[in-house]
Amino acid sequence: MRWVGTLLTALLAGAATASAQPMAQAGQVDAAVHDEEEAASVVRTGPPAQQRVTIPVQIGDHGPWHFIIDTGSQRTVVSRALVDRLTLRPNQTVTVLSMAGRAQVDSVELPPIAFGAGPIKDIQAPVLDEEHLGAPGLLGLDGLQSKRLLMDFRVGRMTISSSRKQIYNDPDTIVVEARRRNGQLILLNSQVEGMSVNIILDTGTDFSVGNMALFEKLTKRGRAPTLIPATLTSVTGDPLHGLVGRIRKMRMGSVTLRDLPVLFADARPFKELKLDDKPALLLGISALRVFDRVAIDFGRGRVDFLLPDQGARGDVQLVAVPGAPPPS
Repeated sequence: MRWVGTLLTALLAGAATASAQPMAQAGQVDAAVHDEEEAASVVRTGPPAQQRVTIPVQIGDHGPWHFIIDTGSQRTVVSRALVDRLTLRPNQTVTVLSMAGRAQVDSVELPPIAFGAGPIKDIQAPVLDEEHLGAPGLLGLDGLQSKRLLMDFRVGRMTISSSRKQIYNDPDTIVVEARRRNGQLILLNSQVEGMSVNIILDTGTDFSVGNMALFEKLTKRGRAPTLIPATLTSVTGDPLHGLVGRIRKMRMGSVTLRDLPVLFADARPFKELKLDDKPALLLGISALRVFDRVAIDFGRGRVDFLLPDQGARGDVQLVAVPGAPPPS
């Protein structure tokens, strides 16, 4: 069964009684692998306040359109407005399982899409409303398998290239190995408050999302954060209710993030990844932006983190999200 899990962006406003408001979403569906070699594709990222990583995508002879790069989305998703503009006809109905529920949606077969030197063919893309996607489309793992995604936040540039066997490591770069599950990369040697946790990097979401198994473990250890209610909107337009708080300390390999804002919710993607009963976290783009560069190498199964100039090799203090509750 195909599924789409909302990858959420939230901006917390006002005092501790305020609810989170949706800004952009992304989706998840089954993965496909493309092994063709291609030259690096270099694009500009959006401004930091926008909290999105996008790339211009050519569809057939049309475009380009700026798609959100979504490492949490297993397949490319397109908006209904873009499908109408391209005069494409839906040819399949698929079941979409969002974080907030289940829905039947149309899907279309896209003409070859290109965002670098080589086009990608045979993309069957679910169709959703642009107001919930936050963009004309999302470029998912079916466009990123066997690729290396480099996000350089210092210069505001992103590079997508073929995965390479040997890569020169900057001496200030921390390498974290990962394992695969349903096309996703799950970071190894990761901890929250000293306990093991499954972490998935998700460039399609601004805000980080933790499962209830993580919250329950924190509660048992007396490390549960101060919480406020939050309501976010899924890619299908359905609400997701949860609680927002700050994780005091999270470690990935030898890198530590502190005071990480997280939405805790009983979200569908964790169940589909068989992680609903294990502490797990979708790490959003706002957390990744504390680094100078982040390189996600899907072909090699590793992630490289270049620490900020002022951070050296010690702890990295996460930039605060406006309105998020202070650490307890």
